[in-house]
Amino acid sequence: MFEGKNPTLNAKLVPLFDWLFHVPAPIALNTALAQLGVIRPVFKLPHVPITVEKRREFVNLVKDIGRENFVGEKDVQVLHDDEFIVVARY
Repeated sequence: MFEGKNPTLNAKLVPLFDWLFHVPAPIALNTALAQLGVIRPVFKLPHVPITVEKRREFVNLVKDIGRENFVGEKDVQVLHDDEFIVVARY
């Protein structure tokens, strides 16, 4: 990325950028990190998890880009609604 333009890399990353910003921050980023096994899947209201369809889309993006290009060591997985913790206050 730092040695010049790389259209192949850019083409792979644009869908990820679009996905990350399809909802207000930090919802998509927190969901992504939880699905990568990096953080616990906890949201504080008014933030709530994104739809399961969008969660599946993220898993497919990771597979397309390559799991080795993301943080964490666990396999990416689709988290289901009952795996998220939503708290009203701490």
